[in-house]
Amino acid sequence: MFGSFPKFRIFIQLKMFFKKHTQLFFTAITLICCVTSYSQVTTWSVNFNNGCAANCLATTYGGWTVVNNDGGISGAASNNWFVSCAEEGITPPGCGSTCINDQCLHLGANAGAGGDMGASFNETGATNATYKMAVSPVINLTGVTTNTLQFDYIAFGSAGCSDDRAQLRLSADGGATWPVGWQYCLTSVCCGACNGYSQGQWTLYSIVLPAAFDNNPNVRVGFHWRNNGNGAGTDPSVAIDDARILSPVILPLTLLEFKSGKENGNTNVKWVTASEKNFSHFELQKSTDAKTFNSIGTINGKGQGNGKSHYNFVDKEKNTETVYYRLKMIDKDQTFSMSKIISEGAGKEGAGGISITSQAVNNDQLNIYMNSGSVTQVIIEIYDTRGKQMLQVEDRKLYPGDNTVSVNITNLAPAVYFLKVSPVAEGKARPGFVVQKFALTK
Repeated sequence: MFGSFPKFRIFIQLKMFFKKHTQLFFTAITLICCVTSYSQVTTWSVNFNNGCAANCLATTYGGWTVVNNDGGISGAASNNWFVSCAEEGITPPGCGSTCINDQCLHLGANAGAGGDMGASFNETGATNATYKMAVSPVINLTGVTTNTLQFDYIAFGSAGCSDDRAQLRLSADGGATWPVGWQYCLTSVCCGACNGYSQGQWTLYSIVLPAAFDNNPNVRVGFHWRNNGNGAGTDPSVAIDDARILSPVILPLTLLEFKSGKENGNTNVKWVTASEKNFSHFELQKSTDAKTFNSIGTINGKGQGNGKSHYNFVDKEKNTETVYYRLKMIDKDQTFSMSKIISEGAGKEGAGGISITSQAVNNDQLNIYMNSGSVTQVIIEIYDTRGKQMLQVEDRKLYPGDNTVSVNITNLAPAVYFLKVSPVAEGKARPGFVVQKFALTK
């Protein structure tokens, strides 16, 4: 809504954080992929980066279309869907900003009422009534299942998602139908009071697509906006950026257990697998600093299908200091993944050797179940899927054997996260951290 109130746009630049921590993010993926039997790939994505500063209609961008009079009759001066950086795409949870050169899809005013001023719409009367949906090109999900749609967004509207509001809509038949059961109201918080004048706060949205989208070559995603032209509006409108569909890839092997222990003066490294399919062999690697690893043995896979397979390797070298082991797991097509790092040493405090057994969310607490080979101080960190640190807890002590640590996650929004646990000594993180992915659905 336009009036005498200026729009204060606050810029918080977080994108450099992601660039800085890209290596951490991909390290996390490497560690996770063989602890579970899945990894995720981006099947489809759109970033809306068209280089436009303002007033570029969404219909000019990459096969996107706009359906008018969808759910009502638009007025003569209805609002428009634009793709430009009049509303800057900001990494959540940053506040909205004017153009810095990361364009996004957003709903703004028509040219006669000020034009594209970002996620801000005109609502002076019936002439501004808007019932329009921005629709993606056809998305081919052939060969992939259990897909997750994610995007960053700003949205604010009336209570009950009735008017002056945005919706995500999904179609499994190329846009011929948009079932009511696949329509989701979009509402995010504001940077300040949501009083109709404050700037929106960018937020991550994540939804597992219904089963009808599995192996479907004819998918479309739509973003619908309606305002009824009653003269009372509530800014901001809606903005969408960095939409993507993530699909799981089944890996040829699941690593159930990986540990080491002393036997007769030697180090016996043991591991257990399941679901060995199209798997070739293991390469056991060893290091004295958890950074530089050398191969000490090659072990062929047993190929037990869905059954469990047990392995061990005896390291006869007499180690006088803490050493670290990891498995390189190589498939028949020569692709590979790495296990977590385990350690074997003198057993003194801070020696490491930690592993995450599992985790579970209970109300606003994340319960982390871990095993430690010694008394160890750890730092617990949680990152989002872009590598941004969302939470850090220091000075938690683990004891030999099984441990449970609870972390307050009240301020975390529903999304997929990476849990990282690192041993520390003298206040500094040591080699041997472990990472595990978890989904928060509260």
